[in-house]
Amino acid sequence: MKTLKPRATARPSAVEALRIAAVQAPLLPPTRAIPTDRPTTLNLRLRMSTVAAITAEARQRGLTQKQLVCQALAAAGVAVTASDLEDRTPRRRG
Repeated sequence: MKTLKPRATARPSAVEALRIAAVQAPLLPPTRAIPTDRPTTLNLRLRMSTVAAITAEARQRGLTQKQLVCQALAAAGVAVTASDLEDRTPRRRG
């Protein structure tokens, strides 16, 4: 098995890294990673009759299942992002 070469110098600590950055670029403000509100998946295990009822109600209202559920959550006081209330279903071409 091949072994890795040891580092010539140790990595600087966080405090030391900030000091180095302040010396190299004193006019630049410190950067912070801004967390993004990226999409993720929520899986629910529901009875078939419940899913059928959600599907039927969504079709009757001209909504997707996701829109129907998100609207219900918003009506219950849950903070739902506006993009989750939109129909973002990919459309077929042709």
